[in-house]
Amino acid sequence: MKIWLGIFTVVFLIFGCKSKQKVNTNLYPNCKYGHYTKNEVQLRLDSSSIDFNWMKVKTKVDIEYEDKKYAVQLQLRIKKDSLVFAKVSKSGITGARILATKDSVVYIDKLNKKYFRGTYSDIEKLININIPFNFLQNLFLGEPNFLYTDDGQKKIIEPLIQYSSNVFSKTEDYSAFHQVQLFTCDSIKLQKVGITDWKTKKEIWIEYKKPGDINGYPLNKKIEFKGLQENKPFILADIELKRIKIFEDLTAPIEIPDDYTKMEVK
Repeated sequence: MKIWLGIFTVVFLIFGCKSKQKVNTNLYPNCKYGHYTKNEVQLRLDSSSIDFNWMKVKTKVDIEYEDKKYAVQLQLRIKKDSLVFAKVSKSGITGARILATKDSVVYIDKLNKKYFRGTYSDIEKLININIPFNFLQNLFLGEPNFLYTDDGQKKIIEPLIQYSSNVFSKTEDYSAFHQVQLFTCDSIKLQKVGITDWKTKKEIWIEYKKPGDINGYPLNKKIEFKGLQENKPFILADIELKRIKIFEDLTAPIEIPDDYTKMEVK
């Protein structure tokens, strides 16, 4: 059962101080968009994001979890800003189904005939790390999502631009997460993103590779996922996007059979 929780972790998932005034572009001659503020980045990316109501995504995932390696297929159905449904299978046999909304989560372990149903905040109990819903939705699309509302910090690390949330000297000033996002200097493409859960000290890092065309959409064909605690990996995954398709309407079928046992999590 632990491997399905490990895969579940991947799904839920699948880093200088900033001036108050706009920086002169001449300060970054080798970084075309180095002068961009966080708000300017958001406006540019919002205009170029994929517009959809429902989306189906098919992926191949290689996972290293608890010193063991697994290869599985992961199929997703995403309703924009509403829900993420996932089916995990191996050799044509479904091992788990997951349905997550902003308010709830349902996890079904079909191999062990167990299930978990609770609020979205219960994800922390299930996988011991808190994952924001918007972060989950954008994981496979490679679209950035700023988890903090203030300006945060910006640093030029050519050929990348790093935007991150503030780090405070007092514990009570911290939000739930510290977030870092790195964009390319020449095109403002998201290349790497990381979040740290301050409570558990666990980190999730995602790196996007092999940008290309998948069924007519500009996406990254490969995604590297890494979960760390105290700089030691607790889960690693290589995700390969195989197919993507847009729909006006889909369903997210998930049922809990009567003979399944409820999982006890603390």
